[in-house]
Amino acid sequence: MQDKTVLVTGATGFIGSRFCREALSRGARVIGLSRDAQQAQKKLPGVEFVENLDALSPEQPIDYIVNLAGEPLVAGRWNDRRKQAFMNSRVGTTNRLFEHFQKASAPPSVLVSGSAVGYYGPHQDEPLGEDGAQHDCFASRLCLEWEQSASQFAALGTRICYLRTGIVLGAGGGALSRMLLPFRMGLGGRLGSGKQWMPWIHIADEVAIIFYCLEQSTVQGAVNASAPNPVTNRQFTAALGSALHRPTIFPMPGPVAVLLFGEMAKELLLTGQRACPRKLLDSGYSFRFAELDEALKDIV
Repeated sequence: MQDKTVLVTGATGFIGSRFCREALSRGARVIGLSRDAQQAQKKLPGVEFVENLDALSPEQPIDYIVNLAGEPLVAGRWNDRRKQAFMNSRVGTTNRLFEHFQKASAPPSVLVSGSAVGYYGPHQDEPLGEDGAQHDCFASRLCLEWEQSASQFAALGTRICYLRTGIVLGAGGGALSRMLLPFRMGLGGRLGSGKQWMPWIHIADEVAIIFYCLEQSTVQGAVNASAPNPVTNRQFTAALGSALHRPTIFPMPGPVAVLLFGEMAKELLLTGQRACPRKLLDSGYSFRFAELDEALKDIV
């Protein structure tokens, strides 16, 4: 990354902020795209922020793009307005990136673009590599359209990786931050049957995989960014309770989850995917945190 220039969307988010700090430490020039450049600059000094792509000259050389922008999916119940915001913040942003770089004097050499294991839709127990079947639902369609938007960069000769990320675990944000309070109070428990799979990944591996995709020229296309040992919700619940030394005796029945969270519960909480990072493992990536117990011990 030394002397490379990387453009990051979603730079102030849970994953993006950690990537930016690490990229700076490796000697990269980091340009962030943010709706509020002044506030973003306070959060990430050292990153050069712009509020829109028009502020970037077509002559500005960009070696890499890391495209992580997107409204959070699990912040509440879904409705038509929020679904449109999910699409616009992902697909719309990626389309605008392509329109800008179509006019650039030199296209980026690599695009790492966000996606999620939700691409596969709800599945049972079968392991899912990057060629796994897609089951239709909103989350799946969202990921598909996001990846299709990013695929436009192939016409520019850019190598593309679609990062199908699992549940990212880390301190100070992400999915785990929403779980910790009830679990620490001894009010945690499985969701629904607890049999649904939860493909997870430690934030340290998530960031390392982004760098790996940028730097490994043989890696392209869909990449499952999830640990090699996914767990069920029941197993995750037990592991988190153990890490916090708290009981996990208060399950949330499926109908209650649906009542509270609607369609989001049906697609993200009560179903899952047994995603496997086959492409990463086959290409030689070594996970720092392959086991959930080790990851939780590091975080909590």
